[in-house]
Amino acid sequence: MIAKDAAFINVNGIAITQVQIDQEMMNHSALADVQARQTSIRALVVRELLLQEAIKWSLCDLDGAINKPDEAIDKLLARQIKVPSPDEASCERYFEENRNNFLTAPVFEASHIFFPAHPGDEEMRSKAKNKAMLAVQKIKENPDCFADIARQQSACSSASNGGRLGHVAKGQTVPAFESALMVMSKGEISALPVETEVGFHIIRLDDREGGENMPFDMLKSWIFETLTAQRREKAISGYVRGLADQAQIGGFDFDLSEPS
Repeated sequence: MIAKDAAFINVNGIAITQVQIDQEMMNHSALADVQARQTSIRALVVRELLLQEAIKWSLCDLDGAINKPDEAIDKLLARQIKVPSPDEASCERYFEENRNNFLTAPVFEASHIFFPAHPGDEEMRSKAKNKAMLAVQKIKENPDCFADIARQQSACSSASNGGRLGHVAKGQTVPAFESALMVMSKGEISALPVETEVGFHIIRLDDREGGENMPFDMLKSWIFETLTAQRREKAISGYVRGLADQAQIGGFDFDLSEPS
């Protein structure tokens, strides 16, 4: 929860301070200063909207919002966001529209950024995932920083080479990593960290050679999860939009900051 303070930006009377903006900007260092500031303020406004709503629904108290904000927001979204599951027809339509991306047994040229975590250590996995999510956000804002982040943060020996793994054939990586590669297009960077038994990976497919069309049944589970994630992201965006419409936001134009 953002503490009340004298500041020019506020959400329903709760101030967002310059200190908080400066801290948040560290998560968007790949952007130019003006854009990083705008992105940071929007992130803090959204966070404040969600925390206020969590308190409203008695999902946390003020102390919980201050000390465990992510937990409070997760509880709120679990309560308020209901995502309809994709039906068979939706999955088949996605498959047909993206058929050219679904090829078997190609040889890949790939790069990755690796955040290790032991399978049974939930705390370690949570921290690794959070680090990977922050890195994904920076890469979304500036894809050219992939190699630099790999050198700085990846726990793989490929870090010194900007994350490049070279040629990867079927069976040479863990199943979840390989499954992600199979449905990626040349030049694509995974939109979310790919979870495997050894940790979390941000994957970039630099090139691929050969391959034949994969059957729908092989991809149905992955397509279902992908469509579900897309729907959830859209639902959360709409929910936040609704909260912003009802809130009194001072010193910041939420509409103009909406991501395109």
